[in-house]
Amino acid sequence: MAPTTNRPSAPRAPRKDALRNDAIVLAAARAVFAEQGPQASMETIAARAGLGVGTIYRRFAGKDALLDAIARLFAEEMDEAAAAALADPDPGAALERFLEFVGVFNSEKRRYAAALTDRVSADEATERTESRVRQLTRDAADAGALAPDVTGEDIKALVLAIRSVVAASPDGDDTRWRRFLRIHLAGLRAGG
Repeated sequence: MAPTTNRPSAPRAPRKDALRNDAIVLAAARAVFAEQGPQASMETIAARAGLGVGTIYRRFAGKDALLDAIARLFAEEMDEAAAAALADPDPGAALERFLEFVGVFNSEKRRYAAALTDRVSADEATERTESRVRQLTRDAADAGALAPDVTGEDIKALVLAIRSVVAASPDGDDTRWRRFLRIHLAGLRAGG
């Protein structure tokens, strides 16, 4: 008889109910953090999710793990917005639509966006987004919607600046970042 070896088994995929609960918890956490900021308690998040706090702690070791998961979603949503903008046949409108998304996205997360920024590392999604933003910028410049010397780095700086303007604005006041974006796009346009 051949000796048996203890081979490690492949990790199991999460159960469907666990994945569903993750989505419920993340949605509840985003809503609670938008209202109360990152200092909101896990108990408040659990109550909003309609789950026991133990269920949350089984999937997320603590608030940091929950914020990390939300930051990953943040990166994926930014990447999806950049991809959708690239599909627009009007390169100038595409870039503007992406930047508008950035403003709205940060405005909705105003109370906790700063807690996410440092958690988004240079991973595949963020690198892909940066590449897409560079392409959006090149396409807009090639179409004459931007001055030819505007680079993806210029747009990346604008994205960071929009986040700062949103963070410095009172809750519910989108006029400041919208005005800021409009002025800067006018300055970046060809012949501007």
